[in-house]
Amino acid sequence: MKNPNILTSGRKELKYYISYNEYLILSNLLRRVLSEDKHNNEALGGYFIRSLYFDTFNNRAFEEKMAGIEKRVKYRLRIYDVDTKQVKFEIKSKFKDCIVKETAIISREDAIEIQNMNYEVMLKYNNKVLNKAYKEFKKSPYYPVVLIDYLRGAFIYDFNKVRITFDRFLKSSSLQLDLFKEKPFLIKQLRKGVVIMEIKYNNFMPEPIKQLLQIPSFERSAISKY
Repeated sequence: MKNPNILTSGRKELKYYISYNEYLILSNLLRRVLSEDKHNNEALGGYFIRSLYFDTFNNRAFEEKMAGIEKRVKYRLRIYDVDTKQVKFEIKSKFKDCIVKETAIISREDAIEIQNMNYEVMLKYNNKVLNKAYKEFKKSPYYPVVLIDYLRGAFIYDFNKVRITFDRFLKSSSLQLDLFKEKPFLIKQLRKGVVIMEIKYNNFMPEPIKQLLQIPSFERSAISKY
């Protein structure tokens, strides 16, 4: 029987920097022909995401990203509301353009323990994702390194499970690492007027989406929030 607390997805992922004007045009166009993510807040133009990333003491994940290593793994806690009672623990593996994301749902209390580097709480779930992370965290070891906030607007195209997202107001801190702090002091990471567009899909990108977004006109970037 499938464990409802474990989610795994394997996908293609493409990322682009676009201008704010391009974002306005594309989001208005997509709104007419695609479904909006159910979490999108019309007033905000999306929904809030906060992630706490973990790395080794020699910053393995960061150094591999900077070196352009094609096969990489990242570990993070993720929330969508600072008052949430449930938290996602995620392992995101990437090889070239392909990503696999493994997710386990944990309690707020255990997320606090994990951000305080008490990794023993992972074991009580008897969860394959958490057991896998625990083994790596104890072997290396890992510690929390950066807190990241941004606002995401998302659109969905059912064929090949295409998901198009626009991330704005990206901010981060390597000093304030409390996942649940209401207003941490974060530093803006995107230049004014810059938006990150991500396109995720299974197998291949449908031609209507290519034409709709005019993909060749954008320059792909090796964008990583950590």
